Amino acid sequence: MKIDVAVVQMLPKLYDKKHNLNKMSSFVKKIFSEKKKCDLIIFPELITTAYECGEKFYELAEIFPEGESIDFIANLACEYDTHIIFGFAERDRTIDSVLYNSAALIDNEGNPVGVYRKVHLFDKESLVFRPGYDFPIFKTRIGNIGIMICWDTSFPEVARIYALQGADLLAISTNWEKPYSKEWDLLTAARAFDNVLHLAAANRVGTDKRLAFFGHSRILDPLGDALVKIDEEIEAYASAEVDYDRTRKLRKGQLKDRRPDTYGILTRRY
Repeated sequence: MKIDVAVVQMLPKLYDKKHNLNKMSSFVKKIFSEKKKCDLIIFPELITTAYECGEKFYELAEIFPEGESIDFIANLACEYDTHIIFGFAERDRTIDSVLYNSAALIDNEGNPVGVYRKVHLFDKESLVFRPGYDFPIFKTRIGNIGIMICWDTSFPEVARIYALQGADLLAISTNWEKPYSKEWDLLTAARAFDNVLHLAAANRVGTDKRLAFFGHSRILDPLGDALVKIDEEIEAYASAEVDYDRTRKLRKGQLKDRRPDTYGILTRRY
């Protein structure tokens, strides 16, 4: 099975959901004006609001799947017959004061497939967001997709859990900041290679308040080599064909050789 994937590298405007959604729409239109087909488009973390919103996240957060951003992207996905992953601030359905740093997956018919809540919060994110607690596999017509958000990529256990659940593709929505581009390149390649999986990652560019972001959005093959990448600090998209059959051939023996009976220490508290 082969699918076409695009990663979008863009600069969101702080607090301005309408502006950001319209820019996302422009990117989708651009992709389909230049390509006949695209099965999945991935946008960066918190792309509807930008990153350094602080307490204003409480005003900007949305309940999944009724939120205005989810509805907007659902209509876009249906119009262009594509799946879309994007980051947003999610409000808990039952506890109004609880927020999550989340990524939504919308299918090509405009149906909200599900939401992933960032498990590994970074630095001051924990002042606003509550961490997620599981790693759901989203089973779609374009394969089994595992989603990670930013700092999750630093933890090899996350990608391995997805691999063990039968993931076909690792999708990363991120706001990885300067000056850590070398670390980002290394970690994304390692997560693909460790699990013999294609990996598609969308990082943003530009500055909010004090933090700046460098991009380096990329799509990697199951050996960690780049099929396509954007190493310039520009707004752009990159796309590539992902071949799941290649993944399955390469990783046929990899999981078989694991020794989980020796890995008990991995679940201990540090």
